[in-house]
Amino acid sequence: MLAARLAGSLQTDAGDWLELGSGSGRLLEACLASRSVDHFVGVEYDQRLSALSPCSPTVELFQADVLQPQALQSLLGDRRFSCVVGNPPFGVEQLSTASIERLYALYPDARVVNGWARLDLYFMLESLSRLKRPGEAAFIVAAPIVQDPALASFRETLIDSASEVECHELPHKTFDKRTEVQSFLLIARFGAKGGARVVSGRLAGPKFQITQTRQLTREAAIHRLDLAHHEFIDFNQALNRRNGFTTLAQLGASICRGSRSRHEFEAMELEHFHTTDFPQVGGDVSFGRGARREFQMANAGHILVSRVGSRCIDRTAIVVKGQRAFTEAVYRIVVPESARTATFDWMSSEDGKAWRRQAALGSCAKHLTVSSLMAMPVPA
Repeated sequence: MLAARLAGSLQTDAGDWLELGSGSGRLLEACLASRSVDHFVGVEYDQRLSALSPCSPTVELFQADVLQPQALQSLLGDRRFSCVVGNPPFGVEQLSTASIERLYALYPDARVVNGWARLDLYFMLESLSRLKRPGEAAFIVAAPIVQDPALASFRETLIDSASEVECHELPHKTFDKRTEVQSFLLIARFGAKGGARVVSGRLAGPKFQITQTRQLTREAAIHRLDLAHHEFIDFNQALNRRNGFTTLAQLGASICRGSRSRHEFEAMELEHFHTTDFPQVGGDVSFGRGARREFQMANAGHILVSRVGSRCIDRTAIVVKGQRAFTEAVYRIVVPESARTATFDWMSSEDGKAWRRQAALGSCAKHLTVSSLMAMPVPA
């Protein structure tokens, strides 16, 4: 259904199309089914996968490695395409010298660390370099493409050169029902003029229907393209405008994470507090009195929140008795005694939970940083 959703989002009808990394041909098949494509060129390195792609007189398949620029050039030459599409591989890979040179030629601001670079960025840039103007592009991309500060210049170039840009958040479990991975459908249309009109949105349900959209300014879109971030900014500003609210930092709070991982504590056979130990709905926890100076300890009056974990990022507890070591997946928050009850009640409230869920970073396992938590609005 996602392939059909991508194909249905396109305005281009007819012309020559290109997909680098065609895989099993799902996207290719969806485009042929919904558009009057004159000629579709697919490039796929894996022979097993390319053999599964649908055969059609309008389809031309090449078995080649997109990461070998000379081989790709020999296949495609100077051909240009009306539409480029793709579901490029996520993650990073160590590239050859020729690939690194090609990446820098396409995008001088590319970040390459010891030869490692983002694959989805490489595939997108290679595809876009072969797009006609006017033309259209659509890709399924990982979160860094739309969120990472290191890729702001890529977003800037895309927005300034395109006439329209759409970025729609996909449901978290689109690719793996057991794991939450944030990904996006990114569409760019290139017309006679640049300076794109940018729309950020969210897709939901089995048919990936649009549920929310908003238009972003150029500056906001360059910073981040994801709707959730801009919704969080609105939510955070609304909370900060509430009477009697301050931040944890202004309240004089201190925050620290635990000393060891869960596995390390288990190996030492030491009692510890982990994310799995949080009460389901928030509340009191009691410990014994075994203090260990070499570890960070949670004592009576301390507030505990989850530092990491998509399913438990909004969990909260307050220690009412005793002390216990806690893992590095947990934050200990210490606030003045006069503000302790109000702070804990607020953090356990639906708004407090929603704030932490929206403030959490990461495309897979969500996590909170100390700096973001320090900026959390709380009752004074």
